[in-house]
Amino acid sequence: MLLNILQNRLRQQRRNELLKEVAEVRQEYAEGNVKFGSTADFMAELDESEEKAHG
Repeated sequence: MLLNILQNRLRQQRRNELLKEVAEVRQEYAEGNVKFGSTADFMAELDESEEKAHG
C-alpha cells in the first residue's frame, strides 16, 4: 500500500516535470527560438560556436 502511494507520487511528479518542459518548449517555439535541421547541421553549428569562443 505505501509502496503504491510512493510510486504514484513519483509518477505524478514526473508527469508534472514533463508538462513544465512541454510548456517551456512551446513558449520557445512561439517566440521563434527553435531551429530545425539535421544532426549534421546541429554539429556544424556547435563547431562554429566553439570556433568563435576560442578565437
